[in-house]
Amino acid sequence: MEKKKVILTLCRIFPVTHSKAGEPTGFEGKLKDSKKIHTIRYNAKNVWDERYKGISSGKKYLSVREWTGRPYNSEQRELSRFDEIGLQHVTMTYGADDAYPQVWVDGKQVPIQEVAKNDGLSVEDFVEWFFGNSKENVFEGVVIHFTDFRYE
Repeated sequence: MEKKKVILTLCRIFPVTHSKAGEPTGFEGKLKDSKKIHTIRYNAKNVWDERYKGISSGKKYLSVREWTGRPYNSEQRELSRFDEIGLQHVTMTYGADDAYPQVWVDGKQVPIQEVAKNDGLSVEDFVEWFFGNSKENVFEGVVIHFTDFRYE
């Protein structure tokens, strides 16, 4: 039986909402050099929990790709395939009194510096990516791990 693919796209360039809009993210090289060991995604309707079950059962694999041009208007190019991934739940809160957002992975607080580095971004770029200029925000989603690393 042929495995089905689960597609996950990484941004080749910073999105238009970021101050570095149009500049390369370098995610492809960071992924290959194990400097980007995970990605963080919204988990609306627990879609990633379901995808994770399919991958961990061996029925599916993760195809990590990037857009060759404008997102949703260009071809995708596969960067890597993973038969095994990890999944942890993440909550990030950014209050008016916080210097940086607070990050919890599976209920345990984790330094944002570590999470940003493992996501292949500087802390400043990471914060702007997820929160823009808003300090009144909560992000709930999942950390999709490409390696055996897990936050504990």
